[in-house]
Amino acid sequence: MRKIIVLSMLLLAASFSSVAQTTPAPARAAAVQYEHCMLAVTGQDYDQARLEFGQHFKGGSTDVAMLQADQMVRKLRSAAAALNYLSSLGWECVGINSIPYNNQTGYLLRRAK
Repeated sequence: MRKIIVLSMLLLAASFSSVAQTTPAPARAAAVQYEHCMLAVTGQDYDQARLEFGQHFKGGSTDVAMLQADQMVRKLRSAAAALNYLSSLGWECVGINSIPYNNQTGYLLRRAK
């Protein structure tokens, strides 16, 4: 009888320790907000690059930093150089779209706000 009581107490103690090992649910992370722009590259040798970030539309962006980045991208005249420059500003490429009939490639970029 004593063996049964000791065995049942050991099993009972083991069941409590297994309940204590549950992990709490992870806290929900806040949703990250992004801003987007498009690096448009055209030309016979893909040597004409510009940024599209909504600046040409009524009520569009007048962000001075983006206007300066656009001027720098236009001077670089290379998609790779422009992507490297924009990467140094915190932009990451999330998509590429190519239109072969007019030699245009668009790189969708984003960065956290």
